[in-house]
Amino acid sequence: MRQPESKPEALLPLHWWRLKRSVGRRWREWRLPQGFERLGTRYGGWWIYAPAVGGNPLLIDCGLGKDISFPAAFLARFGGRVVGVDPNPAALEYSRAHCPSGMEVRAAAFWADAGRELTFHLPRPLAELPEDADGVSGSLLSSHSYAGKYTLAVQTTSLSELLEQAGRDECDVLKLDIEGAEYEVLDAQCANGEIRRARQVLVEFHHHCTDRTLEDTRGCIARLETSGFTLRYTEDRNCVFLRNG
Repeated sequence: MRQPESKPEALLPLHWWRLKRSVGRRWREWRLPQGFERLGTRYGGWWIYAPAVGGNPLLIDCGLGKDISFPAAFLARFGGRVVGVDPNPAALEYSRAHCPSGMEVRAAAFWADAGRELTFHLPRPLAELPEDADGVSGSLLSSHSYAGKYTLAVQTTSLSELLEQAGRDECDVLKLDIEGAEYEVLDAQCANGEIRRARQVLVEFHHHCTDRTLEDTRGCIARLETSGFTLRYTEDRNCVFLRNG
């Protein structure tokens, strides 16, 4: 009788690391205060604090990629309006093809100020990227580990410009998954107070794949807290900040 094959020893540490990570995540989720909800898929979804979302809300979603389950779920849950922003042609093509009612998609790079022309570094071919890469994670930073040899010139937009175009004084949720540009953007917004025009700020930090460091991320979090926000939850490198008052 053939004996069942045993798992290689090298796989056991990875198995236990994943189990520990899963248990830790579920423990943090269990301890979340009442009112937090997760919208979207495991890959593209985000936690938000639902009581801070007002009537006829506005979500500004910067960095769409090829998963718009979060803005779609936001509209299904709260209604209102979503403005999606991304400079990557592949992300724009996907998002516009799957765009739900109530969402508009803009071809621009989210930045500290509007009307500038910056260089956007397109990602390398999917076959040259890590297994978990989506193939659309280009960046304004040449140091991004996914950046390839091709670039394109992109126009920038800003929180102030998007709010003005939407006819709003503030947005209910600002989501930033902008592949390393978040550091310079948030530093500027905290310095000029513009960040206070968002009730919630959702940020994925990219110190793992750019020349930014974990200390840069900690500094950015500290500046957000000084600007009147509280870090309420983290999921991997995704951080949820709520405005105080």
